[in-house]
Amino acid sequence: MPTAQQTSQQQQQQQQHQQQLSNDESNGVSPELKPEEESMPNLSTLSLDELKQLDRDPEFFDDFIEEMSVVQHLNEELDSMMNQVENISRENESKGTHLVELKRRLSDDYTALKTLGEKCDLLNKKYLKKSEEYAPQHIRELLQIAASNADGDCDRHVEHFLNGKIDVQTFLNTYQSSKKISAERKAKEERLGSQLTALERAGI
Repeated sequence: MPTAQQTSQQQQQQQQHQQQLSNDESNGVSPELKPEEESMPNLSTLSLDELKQLDRDPEFFDDFIEEMSVVQHLNEELDSMMNQVENISRENESKGTHLVELKRRLSDDYTALKTLGEKCDLLNKKYLKKSEEYAPQHIRELLQIAASNADGDCDRHVEHFLNGKIDVQTFLNTYQSSKKISAERKAKEERLGSQLTALERAGI
């Protein structure tokens, strides 16, 4: 049977325990939910031999630590973070491959654009040259030159006839042909000149 002293000690322990529970409740902390009780191992449940084994056996100590809820929670978080890192790494690798493909396409497009630009410059030069050739003023100048050449041919035919180099029939044929060409070109040059003058007066 317990002695009076033991009974008194038990009563004091019960009072202290009740006082502690009362303090926890007044502070809004449930004894079952204390962080330190959740994170720290319950060594009171171990026997003396187990406590000694914890001190002597590193493997048993490691196993005991691994079974702690806080350590398990940290391991879960670590695994989750490692999975996230692996996923990010795979995404970056995939994006890197896509970026290389985009760079290759950009290089191809740049080469094609450069080729098209060179062709455009060449065609533009040809266009400017043709524009100059078919400009009304340029055509008028060419008609004037052609008419002058035809007049020169007429003079040369007359000179050949007077020098006896050609007969009358040949002279008539060549002279009339050159004179006709000269008249046609002069007529075209005059009509074009009149049109150009009219355009200038109209401010076009």
